[in-house]
Amino acid sequence: MEFADVFERGGFDVFIGNPPWDMLYANRDDFFIRYDEQFRTYPSEEKDGVMEELLSSPEVAWEWEDYKESMETQADFFTQGDVYKLQSPVVGGRTMPTKNELSALFLERVFRLSRDGVKVSLLLPGTIFGGVMGKDLRTHLLDHTDIENLIGFENKGIFEQIHRQYRFAILTFEYGGRTSRLRGIFNQRSMDVVYNIEDVAAEIPRQVLLNYSPEGRIFPSITSQVEADVLSKVVTQPPLDENIGGAWSVDMLTKEFVESTDKDRLQDSPDNADYPVYGGANIHQFEHDNTHTESLDNPRYWSRGMYDPPNSAQYRVREKKFNRGNLKRAIYDAFGGSETSKSQVQYVDELLEEHRSHGLEEEDVLLDCTEYRIGIRDVSRSRDERTIIATVLPKDVICLHTINTFKPFAIEPKEEHLTESPLRSPYVRRFTDQELFVATGLLNSIAFDFLMRTKVETHIVKRELLESQLPRLTDGDDWFHYIAERAARLNCYGKEFKEMRKRLGGIEAAVEDQERRELQAEIDAAAFHAYGLERRDVKFVLDDFHRVENPKLMDEMYFDLVLEKYDLLDQKGPLP
Repeated sequence: MEFADVFERGGFDVFIGNPPWDMLYANRDDFFIRYDEQFRTYPSEEKDGVMEELLSSPEVAWEWEDYKESMETQADFFTQGDVYKLQSPVVGGRTMPTKNELSALFLERVFRLSRDGVKVSLLLPGTIFGGVMGKDLRTHLLDHTDIENLIGFENKGIFEQIHRQYRFAILTFEYGGRTSRLRGIFNQRSMDVVYNIEDVAAEIPRQVLLNYSPEGRIFPSITSQVEADVLSKVVTQPPLDENIGGAWSVDMLTKEFVESTDKDRLQDSPDNADYPVYGGANIHQFEHDNTHTESLDNPRYWSRGMYDPPNSAQYRVREKKFNRGNLKRAIYDAFGGSETSKSQVQYVDELLEEHRSHGLEEEDVLLDCTEYRIGIRDVSRSRDERTIIATVLPKDVICLHTINTFKPFAIEPKEEHLTESPLRSPYVRRFTDQELFVATGLLNSIAFDFLMRTKVETHIVKRELLESQLPRLTDGDDWFHYIAERAARLNCYGKEFKEMRKRLGGIEAAVEDQERRELQAEIDAAAFHAYGLERRDVKFVLDDFHRVENPKLMDEMYFDLVLEKYDLLDQKGPLP
């Protein structure tokens, strides 16, 4: 309407813009600043008081209600209308809720206003390129535009008004066509890069982008061409959640126990308790307590067994698992429940009553903690000494939400199982004992860390982890026994792993610091080989790996040791 004459002639030739970086909702800062210029600067509690005073005026109160209604009306247009179609992507089979980020809405609007050959340059927040919400926008960019440059920044003094760690990007593209290669660079801290982008940008082939994030379509945070070239080799491995015949896989991560909602099941002392409740601060790579790293915290909480339901974390976890209905769903699907008009509860209860005289009960649910399982620390940053912290956990312990666990069982019910009470046979281990440790070794490897550092900001995002590539080594593959044995010797120390040491043929745990250092370096070196990386790739990853001031392990001598082990394995192969 404002530029009718332009659109009569076919529309604009160029779009240059800095869309708002806000979300569309009733923001009290935006409203009350009309009546108090200092409102944004007040602490939260003071804002509450100022609001209450201002709203005592009937005119202000009416305008506030009118403003909120207006915001709701606008939000309904974007979420429920048929104009904006790229704001609620499906990821992992689930439709992501629309967040009404104005920058995302502006970008989609630019798509609609553009025609073939139109040039576009926009300043956008980093969530457009790395968040799940932006999946459909990124897919549209790849399929309907030719991206010329993408420059990602970390705000280190560029914009004083926003946080120093805030990420944003300059996106330049020509509408129409298809992106065959993404030319870009990320994690920049100076605007100088815009003047020499032609010299420093890396080119990432389209297929690498598709492999890198097959489900979320996230763009990798690449800082050099060499990094892009190494990444292109890493992502040829299968994603962690891809089902491969005869190989282990991970279909989901789970958080077992939420402290804020179930704290009544926890106690602060081990006195009269049966097991610890672990948090992220209690584990490190191949470590389930502070035997080898004194800086690891002791467990903060403890709890009681199933015999004391009101005070048992295990009992609460079983209640939740029963209510989620995974076992019920598995039985319902396996025996044709979906072909009937009956609900899952009715169908499964009737089926079990026919075979064992009673329906599904909580006792039928097998807890994950009855078997050794992998735990990964939730809090994670790309500039920590290690981004991925994984360990095999002892039996019986329950984990707080600060640890993600791999489910140790798949549920595969068969007819002969239906007479059991409690049901146990449908629970089938996802990992053999050796597979459990080869997976832990690969997760803790520098090679996998190299990949995850391009994705992680502050926490492990489940979808991003599960679609990340990891060699799916099984018995008979090169490097399988080599990595599994060393990871097991690192992890299986203490009385908690006495049973596992016996199951693995009586292995001896590594307890001396130098021996543990050597074993971990050998795992890192073998993982590079398992990924198919050449020596120059390995040297780049080691040289480029982020250094911290007081490393627990990753000092220069360790990096040299890994390269030395890599060279030795290159000559001799995957020896026992």
